[in-house]
Amino acid sequence: MTTPSAAPASTPATAPGPAIDWIVLAALVIAWGSAFAALKIAVEGIPPVWNTVIRLGVASLVLSLICAARGERLPPLLPRPDPAWGWYAALGLIGLAAPFFLFAFAAKGLPSAVNAICNGSSPLFTAALAHLMLSGERLDLRKGAGVLLGFVGLVVLVAPRLARGGAVEDLALGAAILGGLMYAVSNIITRKAPRLSPTAGALLMVLPGLVFAVIGAVATAPLPPPPPLKALAAVTALGVFSTALGSVGYVWLVQRRGPVFMSMSIYLAPLWATALGVVLMGERPAWTAFVALALILLGVGLTTWRGGQPSEVGRAR
Repeated sequence: MTTPSAAPASTPATAPGPAIDWIVLAALVIAWGSAFAALKIAVEGIPPVWNTVIRLGVASLVLSLICAARGERLPPLLPRPDPAWGWYAALGLIGLAAPFFLFAFAAKGLPSAVNAICNGSSPLFTAALAHLMLSGERLDLRKGAGVLLGFVGLVVLVAPRLARGGAVEDLALGAAILGGLMYAVSNIITRKAPRLSPTAGALLMVLPGLVFAVIGAVATAPLPPPPPLKALAAVTALGVFSTALGSVGYVWLVQRRGPVFMSMSIYLAPLWATALGVVLMGERPAWTAFVALALILLGVGLTTWRGGQPSEVGRAR
C-alpha cells in the first residue's frame, strides 16, 4: 500500500539503469505488497484508528530523521503558512489518514488478498476522476474500456460476497473500495500541489496526516492497552517501510528511471500481496477473487498505458 507523492517532473532514461534501480523497484513491490498482510496482523492487537496513529507517527519520525540528515527544511509555517501546507494537509487527510484507517478497518473483515485487490483499483478511479477534473486526461475508447473492465472486476469481486450477506464483510468491502477511491482523489490533488523534494513532500503530507489521525482516534476510541509485540512490530514495519521509505523510494525511482519503469509496481504489488496471503497466511480466496484481480489489472493496463508511456493517472498508487 503506497502513498501518493508530489513528484517533480521526471526525465525518463532510455538506457538500462544499474542494478540498484531493480533492487529499489523490488523493495517497493515487496513493501507495498506485504503491507496488507502486515495490516492484517496489526489490527488483531491494535484498533484501526490507533493503528493509523502509530503508523503515521513512525513514518513522521523516520522522515524527520531523513530530512535532518539531508539538511532539508519544510516550507515556513509561521508567521504566515506557505501555500504548500494547505495542499499537503489535504493530502495528509485524504491520501494518508483516511485511507489508512479504511484499509485497517477492512483488514478486520477481509482476507489481505481481497483488501489488496480493492486497493489495486485506485488507478481506475483516478482515470475516471481525471476525465472529469483534469484537462488532457479525457477518456478515449481504450481508456474508457479499461475503466469499464476494471469496474466489472470489482463487481465480480463484490457480488458473491454481497449475495452471501453479512454486515461486517459488506462494511469491510465498502471501506476497502472507498479507500481506493480516496487514493484516487489524492492523486488528483497531487497533480495540482506545489512540487517539493521527495523527502520534504512526504514529510509535509505525513505530519498533517498524523494530526488528523490523532484527532480522529481521540474523538472516537479510547486509548488501547499496550499492544502485543507481534502487532506492534507489524504496524512499525508499515510506518517505516510502506509509508516512509516507500514514498521516498517511489519519487526517487520516478526521477531516476521515469514513470514507465516505475509503473511496473502497479501490476506487481497486488500480485505479490495475493501470493503472500495465499502462501504465508493460509488464505483461500474464492476463484472469483482471482478473476477480479485479472480483470482489474487488465483494466489498469488499458487505462494507464499510452503509446509506450503511462498516462499521468498511472504514476501513483
